[in-house]
Amino acid sequence: MIVINTSVSFDECCGNKTFLPVESSGNRTYERLPYSDREPSRTKYSQSRRWAGLAVVLAVAAFVWFAAASLRRRPYNPLDNYQNINPLPVTIRPGTQHSPPSRRAVVSTLYSDGYAIAVAVAGYSARSANVSARLLLPYLEDRVSAKALCIVRAVGWEPYPVPLIPPPHNGKDIYHRFMDQYTKLSIWTLDQRGIDSAVYIDADTLVRRNFDELFDSPFNFAAVPDVWSAGASRGFTLEFNAGVLVYRPSSAVFEDMRQKIEVAEYPLGQAEQGFLNQYFGGTCTRLPYIYNANLAIKTRSAILWQRLADEMRVVHYTNVKPFLRDIEVSNDILTMEEIEQAIDESARREGGFFREEVAWWRTAYRQMVLEHELVLKQCY
Repeated sequence: MIVINTSVSFDECCGNKTFLPVESSGNRTYERLPYSDREPSRTKYSQSRRWAGLAVVLAVAAFVWFAAASLRRRPYNPLDNYQNINPLPVTIRPGTQHSPPSRRAVVSTLYSDGYAIAVAVAGYSARSANVSARLLLPYLEDRVSAKALCIVRAVGWEPYPVPLIPPPHNGKDIYHRFMDQYTKLSIWTLDQRGIDSAVYIDADTLVRRNFDELFDSPFNFAAVPDVWSAGASRGFTLEFNAGVLVYRPSSAVFEDMRQKIEVAEYPLGQAEQGFLNQYFGGTCTRLPYIYNANLAIKTRSAILWQRLADEMRVVHYTNVKPFLRDIEVSNDILTMEEIEQAIDESARREGGFFREEVAWWRTAYRQMVLEHELVLKQCY
């Protein structure tokens, strides 16, 4: 039984406190909690739930709208956005497939002194792989020094000057470092130099194995599908990378391209690569990755990279440039000591992820220096 004791202590009284009855149960006594002067309210809790629910509904609606908008906005693709601007047949004329070595060419370009060493190593590596073709090098006369020309001649390049082909639309929306790249189109005029079949390689490539079979391709144009580095949303694509091109020189095609670069619609930020993808998009023969082993392949799939390693013909140093101290600075010829430092720095980049590939380039560079040391020192 519970007994209610209404007595209060002196201290409680003198403190003018409001007192509640003390309940007693057995030998224990306790005070009841004070009564509230109002009923507990759920207003705040209910409002919070309503706001949280509204926020969830709005977030879901925004996601659905964004997803629908993304589906409606068709991303640019040279095939989905195809323009019929290329009159060239897909295949070459019967009987013109085989060309003697004197009518074949490995081609690169040189637009600044900073890439002279890279071009020299690329040419030397092609010679070391016994590629049976001439080494032809168009260059911009007012951008390239006698020292740079001396270096590339030392390993067998035949440099010749070409005029700058300015970018269309006065360079609008084109990255600064790509402003010279439309000059690459001049490689199609090599028919004027007696060349029937050619393979273009970027300066930042290394020939690992012979690719003579490309000179006998029955197609007018071939290239390797592009690969974007890890972190980029696109990854492997059907668009081709312009770092290695297999083509049949034709001044007529060159003149046609010159007329089309101002009217063709393509992402201007990709410069000549974007244009070539539009021009040859529907007729290009896609080559295996071994002919343009872009380092980005390794960042997307190290397993695929390892699978291709034993058959790679050309390695493309897109992610690291062993011949540059800074990937964006390319106007000076580095000394041999500075090249070694640049190689070491490249090997350490990205946690050493490309250490093995940088070592390939280092080996070719050192062999080139050893074989052509006297001439190279005279160039310097």
